[in-house]
Amino acid sequence: MALSPAPRPGEPARSEILGESVRHPAVGMVVPYDMALDRELRRFSADPAGAEQLDLLFTRTRFEPMKVTVRQARAISKPRAIADCARSIAETGPEATVYGCTSGSFIRGRAGEQALRRAMRAAVPVPAFTTSGALLDAVRALGAETIATATPYNDAITAQFAAFFAEADIHLMNNANLGLSGRIWTVPPERTYDLVRAADSDRADVVVVSCTNLPTYEVLDALEHDLGKPVISANQATIWQVMRHLDVPYAGPGAALRATLPAPQHQPAA
Repeated sequence: MALSPAPRPGEPARSEILGESVRHPAVGMVVPYDMALDRELRRFSADPAGAEQLDLLFTRTRFEPMKVTVRQARAISKPRAIADCARSIAETGPEATVYGCTSGSFIRGRAGEQALRRAMRAAVPVPAFTTSGALLDAVRALGAETIATATPYNDAITAQFAAFFAEADIHLMNNANLGLSGRIWTVPPERTYDLVRAADSDRADVVVVSCTNLPTYEVLDALEHDLGKPVISANQATIWQVMRHLDVPYAGPGAALRATLPAPQHQPAA
């Protein structure tokens, strides 16, 4: 079977399965070297039947032998390095690129987040997004003015997360963190649930959950039901933002963000 030529940046990626052409929007995902939740991002992109709707193409930043600290967040988010990572995916023809790291995209404030997006766009001439930018856009899409934050980080990184939203006039009402310095992906869903409950405040319109390495897929629906308000997680918002741009219906957990996009259509059985 003849191979198709590689698509150019901006063209959708194609794969062939059993002789039938299957076409999904390709998205270049730049993630930190210690990212362990690729599977969760793919689950968030699935349709109601569980089939992935995006072709997520992952690459990782250079290994940095350090714990999860402010220093690490700065080391893994230098615009030139992120642009080089994005460029490494360019030949696959992504329709968008994403820097899928929360701390790395908020650690230098809103100006730093914008610099990351500019660097990725310069490397690959398609729309570029970051996780922190997606979280901010999700909060705004819900019309929220106050938030509570739940993070796995230490106090210093958590403070920078709150400062990122403060720059956008989104006010922090309460926060809770786990104080972890590594292996965040091993946090069980039950502990994430308890963390978000501890972070919530009656004065917060939304609870924002940071870190793309913190598992949230299993608990978002339960949290929204039990707290009676939107709960937005890093991985959820990242995929939601991309799907919103690509006009792909979001069907993952979290009724609040689902309601901001057109409802997915169930496909009839073949």
